[in-house]
Amino acid sequence: MRRALWPLALLLAACSVALTVNLPDQTLELPGLADTGERVAYPKDPLAFAPPALGVVRGLRVEGVLEASQPLSLTLEFYARTQDPGQDPDCRSPGLPFAPQGIGVEPTLYLCPIGPEDERVGEARFQNSRTTPFTLQGTRLAEGIRTGRLWLGIKASGLPSTPVTLIFRNMRAHVVLGL
Repeated sequence: MRRALWPLALLLAACSVALTVNLPDQTLELPGLADTGERVAYPKDPLAFAPPALGVVRGLRVEGVLEASQPLSLTLEFYARTQDPGQDPDCRSPGLPFAPQGIGVEPTLYLCPIGPEDERVGEARFQNSRTTPFTLQGTRLAEGIRTGRLWLGIKASGLPSTPVTLIFRNMRAHVVLGL
């Protein structure tokens, strides 16, 4: 029985193709939060890009460099979601913690409790530095790559109490498509 499955396994392995999708840089302005608590900070606007050609995503890994506007010594947890945080009633703008969305100034950042729409996809460790590499993997990430729209957020404690800008640079999605 096992011998009969080997040709099928080889055929399936041969029917896959690897490609790299360059993702746009993303900026996340943190207004001196110090701590996101048990919430994830998502930017208002998603990463938007042309999705790869149709196919079944068999594997996905996103690599890039995270740059901070000042030296940091902390670990950031990355989360991904495909649902617009601006449309999620559980998400709030830091400037409007008790007001419904859509009232007052348009937010640039949302703080969302970790829920079924959010998936932890990786982390980055700063060691008294302004840049650090990161690698991301996960189901939500793959869904976002397939659709061409994805929110990438962070959860952290120990952030400075002054505003910090984080820029996700040189992001590349390494995608394996197959049967």
